[in-house]
Amino acid sequence: MIRISNHLFIDFLRLNNLATDVRNQELSKQMDDIIISLGGIQVGAISTGRGSEDGDPFGFPKTSMSYNFPESQLENLVREFKNKFL
Repeated sequence: MIRISNHLFIDFLRLNNLATDVRNQELSKQMDDIIISLGGIQVGAISTGRGSEDGDPFGFPKTSMSYNFPESQLENLVREFKNKFL
């Protein structure tokens, strides 16, 4: 198992101007469904290091969910995210 965090994927979408009309909270829910379906286990919420920035529900998230995730499923995770968001 490796540790992943969904804010990295949200950051990727925001940096590439993708899913711009979807709030972070909804993106997180959609990602949570994909991550868990591939064997990920929620560990807990973490700070993304942006605590001093103004919050923006369509920008870079200030908090994130982290997961223990099976390394063998990384390729499938990227494929699922690509199919869903790109």
